[in-house]
Amino acid sequence: MYSKSNKTQNKVSLNVITKAILAGTLVMPVAAIAQQADNTEAESSVEVVTVTAQKRVQNVLKVPVTVGTVSAELVEESGSVLLSEVDKFIPGFEFGDGTMTQDGVKMRGIESSTISVGGDPSSASFFDDVYMPQAAHNVMFSDISRIEVLKGPQGTLFGRNAAMGVVNVLPNAPHEEFEGFVKGTFGKDNLQRYEAMVNLPASDNVFVRANYITTSQDGIVDNIAKPAWNQSDKIWDLGEVHHESARIAMLWDISPSTHFQLSYDWDNLNQAPSMAVGISEYSYSKGDPFKSKAENDVDDGKETRDMTGVIAKLTHDFNNELSMKYIVSYREWQTFNRQDEDGTADITRYFDTINHEDSDILYSELQFNYLTNDINAVAGFSYSKEKVKQVTHLTVTADSAARLITGELNNQIKMGIGEQVANTIGGNTDAHAAAAFGPGVTFAGAVDTFYQLNGFPLNHLWNSGEWANALNVLGFGSDIMAAIGMPGAPLSGDIVDATGDLTYDIVAQAMGFPEVFGPSYSGQFWRETITNTGDFTNWGVYADVDYSLSDKWHLIGGLRYSNDEKDFSWFIPQTDFAQVRPGVNNIIFPQVDLAAKDSWGQVTGRLVSSYQLDDDQMIFASYSTGYKSGGFDSLTPSKQPFEPEETTNYEIGYKAVLWDQVVANVSGYYLELDNLQHPISSKTPDSLQAVPTIINEDREITGLEFDIRWNVTPNLRLGVVSEIRSTDTFTPDFYNGEGELIQAQKTSIDAATNYTATINWIPDLGLGNTNLHVDFVFVENVNDKQAGLEEYKKSIDAYFIDREDLNARFSWTSQDDSLEIGIWGKNLLDKRYMMSIGGYAADVLGVPHGRINRGIEGGIDVKYSF
Repeated sequence: MYSKSNKTQNKVSLNVITKAILAGTLVMPVAAIAQQADNTEAESSVEVVTVTAQKRVQNVLKVPVTVGTVSAELVEESGSVLLSEVDKFIPGFEFGDGTMTQDGVKMRGIESSTISVGGDPSSASFFDDVYMPQAAHNVMFSDISRIEVLKGPQGTLFGRNAAMGVVNVLPNAPHEEFEGFVKGTFGKDNLQRYEAMVNLPASDNVFVRANYITTSQDGIVDNIAKPAWNQSDKIWDLGEVHHESARIAMLWDISPSTHFQLSYDWDNLNQAPSMAVGISEYSYSKGDPFKSKAENDVDDGKETRDMTGVIAKLTHDFNNELSMKYIVSYREWQTFNRQDEDGTADITRYFDTINHEDSDILYSELQFNYLTNDINAVAGFSYSKEKVKQVTHLTVTADSAARLITGELNNQIKMGIGEQVANTIGGNTDAHAAAAFGPGVTFAGAVDTFYQLNGFPLNHLWNSGEWANALNVLGFGSDIMAAIGMPGAPLSGDIVDATGDLTYDIVAQAMGFPEVFGPSYSGQFWRETITNTGDFTNWGVYADVDYSLSDKWHLIGGLRYSNDEKDFSWFIPQTDFAQVRPGVNNIIFPQVDLAAKDSWGQVTGRLVSSYQLDDDQMIFASYSTGYKSGGFDSLTPSKQPFEPEETTNYEIGYKAVLWDQVVANVSGYYLELDNLQHPISSKTPDSLQAVPTIINEDREITGLEFDIRWNVTPNLRLGVVSEIRSTDTFTPDFYNGEGELIQAQKTSIDAATNYTATINWIPDLGLGNTNLHVDFVFVENVNDKQAGLEEYKKSIDAYFIDREDLNARFSWTSQDDSLEIGIWGKNLLDKRYMMSIGGYAADVLGVPHGRINRGIEGGIDVKYSF
């Protein structure tokens, strides 16, 4: 069981000590190097990274924006192919790994919505200079140049949905030299990954580059379910992976000043659905999330995506000062994600969701750059047209539907008993109850007593004994017995069993409640469907000028006007169960056929001042604003859209190369976020069940981030990244998943203490080149700080464990760099964590589930370059 005893007692002191240690890492390397600089000349130099964070090619240490970068070298050393595997190297940045098609970016604690196609993420994602919608941005990367993560509002230059920041993945471009590689990676759970790339000149001025990657891995929990409805479809083990992608690009140097690039990329995903490890008493694990087996009986559960994209880029230099770039892209994708929502094989608690999306986007941008000794300016226009179609199914068995209807019947019966008690004692107040039953008795307490004395609540309609008792109490029993020729005899469970659906049909007809039905429907599916369509148009015009007031002092000013227009619709028909049980109504979503339209426009901007202390040190201060358009909740039909998000950020930063050995990036910020579009599970008084919905919150965030990398010697590099963050959240009134009204409130929380420490050691063994990469990730667990922490979460110890991941890779490369062999390990401490707990069925059916990590991994990779 979860206990807060030691953790609560030591929380404050541990935080202070940990933060002091982390702050000390800023000082100790600097002090040590300063002393060394007095005695010896620096022996190593720092490689400078070039970025395009400001739509210009610049030295990252000269860019007055907080930018985190992950190089191609670090991607290879860490064995990463997804953003969720490299987020640890950038403070304040997280990327979800629960699913490939619905997870997203978390920037400085603000997470993008992952449910509604009617909304947008709070942080924008770009691939090869092109905006990527949420279902498309989680891609495998192979043969990339680097990853840039810009934190804070970036609306001026990147526009659409960059209210909290931007993730920019930049693949390698074709060039004139012939090169290529093939690579195989093999590891635990039958991991098999194959990569290949070739770059070749097709002529003197046309170059082609192509790459391919495929990865597959067995699951970590055997799924032993054998549901009757899933005889032909594959039953995936939990965590099983299969993903492949390819890209081909052609670069045409039309002239020394004009270049055209055309690329095509393809992505195919077909793997296990999002993990649902059952932790309820009805699951195979019985509350132990790390059992080797599970019973997920979802029908045709899987996650798929078929995606293609075309990108064309034309660049032209008019002269030494003026240049332009034009980009046009078209991308389309179809996704299917059907996942288990109950984590059990209990047919009376079956619940699955299907999210199917068929969408496309046209994106274009025209950009002009102007560069002189004093001015570095960029201006342009962007336009996108996105068409979305999302079909969402919520499916339960008739057995589960009967359980949900049982809950509604219990409510109605309790209300009826309450009315009877009130009529008997002359009123429904506590005073009436105390007068009738004695001091201290409340009216609600009296109703509960009579309710329980009469054998309620019912657990399930189809429990014949319970059902017979209920019918006798409600007065149906004698009429039913008379109708079947046994007047005067009590109705019993045996008679209910013998008569099949008869007693249920009699009650359904008498009450006008066709949702009451008998057990002959067992095993059939009750499905409710929402079809959403959207037509979204976004355009923006922007200008950003960097002006040199002096050799050391620069001033940047930028503005963008963004405009979004959204047409959106909802169509919710009657449940398809009505085809076998005429007259039934939906029990989860109301029937509706609705369309809505709205538009939003916003001016965002930034003002930045930077000062070069010397050739190697810069300080900067910035004021910037960001914007994310409003939108519509795909699961809650309403012509009233949710409000657009607006951010205001104040930031100061310091970037330096100290003693030619230490790279320091430090920034502090204060950010105000209005109308965060926050997804929750909510059950309103007029709803039978809890459904995902969007509420608007306000947040104020104060934080400090730092990234320190120290080249101790030419053969040894150390690094540490971390953040300190405090967030005040202002939440409006809302109904939670249990139907409880939560009053508007302010909550304050500090971010989990977290850091990533890295070591790269290049020992000279006299035979080729060797490299040892080690990274250690620590994230303090703060799940105990959740407001209204549910009891089922408290019972899972693994949900409250600090994250401590140790990863390493040792590689050898031949003298001519043609052959590389790596031996690697991940999570070498073999820590097991419960990454998340909840699920749509946790509240309505009492079956929470969660996601666990894979545990220790190890393997080998072999790469041949030519």
